Amino acid sequence: MTSNQQNWPTLLCNNARSGGQVPQPWRAPRRVRWQIRLEGAVRGSPILDGELLYVPSLAGFLNAINIRTGRLQWKFKATAAIHSTPSLSLGQVLFGCDDGKVIAIDAASGTKCWEMASEDEVWTSPVIQDRTAFFGSADGNLYAVGTEAGAQQWKQMLGGRIYSTGHVVKGRIFVGCGDGNIYGMDAATGQVLWKTETGNGIDCSPALANDTVFIGSQDFVFYALDAGCGTVRWRYEAELGITSAPAISGELIVFGCKAGTLHALHIRTGKAIWKSRIGQTIMAPPVISGSVVWIQAGDTFAVNLFDGRVLWKANLGNSVQSAPVVTEDVVYLASMEGEIYALE
Repeated sequence: MTSNQQNWPTLLCNNARSGGQVPQPWRAPRRVRWQIRLEGAVRGSPILDGELLYVPSLAGFLNAINIRTGRLQWKFKATAAIHSTPSLSLGQVLFGCDDGKVIAIDAASGTKCWEMASEDEVWTSPVIQDRTAFFGSADGNLYAVGTEAGAQQWKQMLGGRIYSTGHVVKGRIFVGCGDGNIYGMDAATGQVLWKTETGNGIDCSPALANDTVFIGSQDFVFYALDAGCGTVRWRYEAELGITSAPAISGELIVFGCKAGTLHALHIRTGKAIWKSRIGQTIMAPPVISGSVVWIQAGDTFAVNLFDGRVLWKANLGNSVQSAPVVTEDVVYLASMEGEIYALE
């Protein structure tokens, strides 16, 4: 999926958290093709479209790096820090800012198309379905805006701050909230159709498959819920809180927890297939490409999808919240220090 298509329904585009990249055969990176240091730390994940890698920074810049040269093609200065991982839609890059704005940038030129303001920081990613972008704000509202001009279609107050990026599909949107509830909502109106309570706040972004919503909570539990009514189908207890958005491939669902453990569960039963102790806290979403799970947890790891065995690791700058971009030839990584690497 690229920015020429209109739907980007979840964090990093799809259930594999692929950022729109197609699965690739496993090959360990051998060297650095290029690296560039940006202004400001990087918390959000880069996304790639064509020859441009879009990277947000806490200095308030959205940076577009030409992947052939490893040099900045353009950068756009927002009015506040950018924690949000960008999304793509119809030639626009969309992202949230710490001053509450969501901004849409022309993906080719870096010029602003529109902006829309909420009342508190937006760390979530906009998710797009049928020319509508949905995003949550720390002001407690979930918003729907048109992607052509940024006009607000509705907003719905939930019970707490929203740091969970929603998942929108078939006219429904699913999102976690700081009040500890998981919400199922009507995407056309914002009406709350159901909510299911957990034991603590939720910063995790959900995935959806087989009419089931999958999401972790700070209460240490990972939940599988009926998407129609919110009933718990199964639950799995991890060692610590879960903010790592899950990734799905076939019958496996993979997520990390703050104890530094990567878990792989059977998607229908919740039975643990394997778990791998990586060592540091895991807050970032895993990315699944083919038979490999990529995860940044301090170091960057490539893990075998089927048994959890570590295939490769590298220490290229501490990062616990960003996700890599995995392509056929190159893996792109962002560090908290603002260094961006292209590994081949």
